[in-house]
Amino acid sequence: LAGNIWKVIATEGQTVAEGDVLLILEAMKMETEIRAAQAGTVLGIAVKSGDAVSVGDTLMTLA
Repeated sequence: LAGNIWKVIATEGQTVAEGDVLLILEAMKMETEIRAAQAGTVLGIAVKSGDAVSVGDTLMTLA
C-alpha cells in the first residue's frame, strides 16, 4: 500500500511484541496501523513522519 507515514510510534531499541503498532500509514485518506509481525527489538527506523513510501520499501528493521 503506497502512502505517507503519518506517525512513527516505535523507537529505536524498543522491545516490541507480535501485533504491537509500529507506525501509522496514511493512504487514500485512510489510516492503516502497521504492526509487528513478530516479537523483537527495533534495530533501525528508515522513515519519519511525512515520508512518502511505496510497496516494498523498508520501514523498520526488527530482530
